Amino acid sequence: MTTQVFRGRTIDDARKAATDALGKDAVVLSTRSRRRSGIAGLFGEMDCEIAAAVVGAPTPVLPPPPARGPFAASVYAGGPERVPPRDPVAQLRAELRAELRAVKVSHERPPPAAPHALAQDIAEIRELLDQLTPRPRKGDPTAALIRVTGIEGRPAAALSRSIRANKKDDATHPAERLRDALSNMVQVGPWPLSTEGRAVIAVIGPTGVGKTTTLAKLAARAKAEGRTATLVTCDTFRVGAVEHIERYADLLGMPSVAARDASELANALAAARTDLVLVDTSGREPVVDSAERLLSAASFAAAAECRGFDRHVLMCVPANIRDVDARRVAKAFATASPTALAMTKLDETDAPAGLVHAGFASHLPIAVLCAGQRVPEDIAPATMGAILDAITRNIARGPTT
Repeated sequence: MTTQVFRGRTIDDARKAATDALGKDAVVLSTRSRRRSGIAGLFGEMDCEIAAAVVGAPTPVLPPPPARGPFAASVYAGGPERVPPRDPVAQLRAELRAELRAVKVSHERPPPAAPHALAQDIAEIRELLDQLTPRPRKGDPTAALIRVTGIEGRPAAALSRSIRANKKDDATHPAERLRDALSNMVQVGPWPLSTEGRAVIAVIGPTGVGKTTTLAKLAARAKAEGRTATLVTCDTFRVGAVEHIERYADLLGMPSVAARDASELANALAAARTDLVLVDTSGREPVVDSAERLLSAASFAAAAECRGFDRHVLMCVPANIRDVDARRVAKAFATASPTALAMTKLDETDAPAGLVHAGFASHLPIAVLCAGQRVPEDIAPATMGAILDAITRNIARGPTT
């Protein structure tokens, strides 16, 4: 008796395949479900698999092969009289035991390892679930204050823990404890234009966050301080982006250059004769040979064209960005090795919780604050006082008990 395996989307499909192949006398020996291979061994659909055979079917006797040397053909083939007869029931029992062993091995075998990226995403999800802010108790002034600021997710949980751990006395107003905790969480970086000597100041970040306007404001402030600057745009993908930066350069009386990749950006730095080189990027995630890759700490230090320049890479983030989006942006642009944050659009939100979300996600200090479209008025160096005032400006209107 020979056992054969048949598969189908359902058990009926598998049985039909066995009947078609072996006839109506086919006996199903075992059934099991089997996952078809999918992406990286995952997400495959389930099939039904059966092992079937015809009990008592005569074993075919093959004719002896031709002679293959000095011995008779019967030496190679062996006649049927040399094969002892087997009990069909015993054979069925042996094959069933073999099938059971195969099923046991398949269930004990560990699942295929998940791809590294998927495993990393799963770890991040678990970490997020572990650190979610617990449901605040009714009447909790600390939780009420944090809700008013709009701070959420892991930053809110960390802020709540800090406030409770550093409570000085019950007489301290909750708003003051909130400001103290925020001052320990938020970092302030140096104003990029305070650098003496030559410097490269680049702005990176997603499209639509105000990179070009921020760069124009910095260029205008530099000109007002008597410093020379070259404007470089790497945004050769967006329609009108090159013309936009050229318009700013004409208004400010500065040279402008377009760089499509890292090589052209390096050439622009080598050719620049100004105190500053201000670089506007495309808003796309850095990839191999992109201009943004030259701005990374390792590439910048290794490039001969960058020698003699201080390096400032500002990651532009809107002040109303949510925690989950801040983490996504920080991860996407990490390969450009940003040195500080430029918080934009402070005038477009009443809850600038992004000041906390972006710093918490990226572990970067805030160096620049932008609050409008006017050039160069609506830009200022970041200070702890300005950041705390912006975050807590709605506290008086929110509940405290």
